[in-house]
Amino acid sequence: MKNLALVPVAALISLVFIASCAVNNPQPESKIEVDELVFATNPEPVKGKLDVYKSMARAVKYNVDVASQNLNKKIYSPKAAANPHGVIDGIIGLNTGNESPLYDASKVLEYAIIYSMATLSDNRAFNDAYFYAKSSQHLALATIRAHKDTLFANKKIREIQRMMDKEQKILNELNNKMNRTGALSPEDLEYKKGIEVALLKMSELKSALAYNIVEYTQLIKADAKGLVLEGRQFYELEDFDKKYTIDTFQAAAVRNRTEFAKAKETVRTYGLDEILAMSNKDYPEIERLDINGLDVENEVYNKKLQERAVKIANDLIDAVTAYRVAKPKEQQALRQKAYDLLGVAVLAQVEVAYNIVKLADYDYDAVQLKAKTLRKEVRDLDKSYRLTAEQKVDLLDKQISLLDLDLKANQISGERAMALRSLYFYAGLSPFDKTLLKLDIMDLSNSLKKSFNKDLVEMLAASPKDAQSGPLKYNKDNGNEWAKQDNWLEVLIDGKPKAAEGGVAVKQPAAQKASAIKGKTIEKILSPAGNFDPYTDPEADKLRFMQLGSYLHKENADLEWKQLIVLYPELNNFSPRLERAKVEEVLYYRLVINSPTGGFRSLCNKLRGDRVECILK
Repeated sequence: MKNLALVPVAALISLVFIASCAVNNPQPESKIEVDELVFATNPEPVKGKLDVYKSMARAVKYNVDVASQNLNKKIYSPKAAANPHGVIDGIIGLNTGNESPLYDASKVLEYAIIYSMATLSDNRAFNDAYFYAKSSQHLALATIRAHKDTLFANKKIREIQRMMDKEQKILNELNNKMNRTGALSPEDLEYKKGIEVALLKMSELKSALAYNIVEYTQLIKADAKGLVLEGRQFYELEDFDKKYTIDTFQAAAVRNRTEFAKAKETVRTYGLDEILAMSNKDYPEIERLDINGLDVENEVYNKKLQERAVKIANDLIDAVTAYRVAKPKEQQALRQKAYDLLGVAVLAQVEVAYNIVKLADYDYDAVQLKAKTLRKEVRDLDKSYRLTAEQKVDLLDKQISLLDLDLKANQISGERAMALRSLYFYAGLSPFDKTLLKLDIMDLSNSLKKSFNKDLVEMLAASPKDAQSGPLKYNKDNGNEWAKQDNWLEVLIDGKPKAAEGGVAVKQPAAQKASAIKGKTIEKILSPAGNFDPYTDPEADKLRFMQLGSYLHKENADLEWKQLIVLYPELNNFSPRLERAKVEEVLYYRLVINSPTGGFRSLCNKLRGDRVECILK
């Protein structure tokens, strides 16, 4: 599992200039004129504490003109227009390997959607407003991260400075001792070198944090001197209601996104079920992974989600290009095909953002687990009596490592907040327009606060009580039994499905096979209706075996167990075992834990709620 990208704010703002990675000094072909906003070149002085709303208001208001113009130039530049696929290749090529491929997926979909809308629309006023709205969203997202980073930096810089002062005092004493005696003992010399290295590390960390503050003040157009930040943040940047399924956001996107409104004007009206059916028919890879209980924590899922996003983006660009170069009598049909793919791309964009939020949760928990272990080690060392020089240096190194983990946790938290707000934007819940941006900072800030809280209420109201995720809900009767076969992962990776009638490998679902062992009565009474619905019957607590997966290769089961015990520490109370089972002459390994008294229902429901395969038997 890869951690979320720990990137500076400057890199986040580059989303506003999303095509720049493939365009080297293009000659702009401007399509939209500058519309200077009131106060855009004369920022208001900061009044009172700066919360995240005021920060967003300032960042968007004072940067959106330049950002939208730059986005316009990149989209319409001759080089980008001639080779939009090159832009996508450039975005993928920028990945250093340290960040999740989901970031690339998000970027390529955003570029393809913006490029497509700019091409499909011949309305200059619409394009102008669309570019402003997109640029505003990008700036708001960058500000969310920058505000959180600066809050953390202000706190940690003081903490680091106290540590540096303490160690510098000890270093000065050692230097004075060396000056007096002409030499230090080997132990003191080792301690002195350890302190010098530690001071260098702390100085570098302090400088990096200070740079975050500089980036933030540049973004919001404010003088860093005397700034006081408000630490409270709004609900949707901290909590993610479990009733918010991916369906909720995708349905909101179909209702609210500009792209669907434009499609209604020019071609026809689209519905959620229809677009999901098109998506799952033409891009079924993730359907297999979803149905079989994998999610974004798994690297295969992560990579396949990125690959599908890139394919959708490229296919969309091909469809738009075909429309652009077609003869007039052919354009309407090709325009509709382009809008079909645009709808698929929008829902894929929602899916990617949703999974980035989930990935952030996994990564944050992993970092916090490491930090918890390290804090205990620091406390134990700190309480020790008469530490040796080596132990003192070790303690200092652990304290610095703990600072690094705290920084990493904060960065992941900021990424999550940004991804969650982007999920609302991708659902079509964005307040930004030119009229709003002409307000003064206080009124603009209050408007954003009301709008974002209204978004929250709307999403809560739209959340179904017993919602299922998209693929399960919309493909229930769509012939997806092929995705439930035990060797689905091998089929997906190797591309060698087991021969079956009609060319599709169809096998009995794992849940049915497991319950068949116990008999039809237990299956009927205890088995949930859906693959990830909870076990509701209390009698299920009496079942003594919990199956966590079925694998063609033993090493896959071993890998799965190692990942599961990190995410669900309560599994450490059990010893896993592998059951060998033959299904249609194929040998599988089932990962199973057991308890003589049962009691698995609550834990199994927790796993199923997180879309992890779990079967009681």
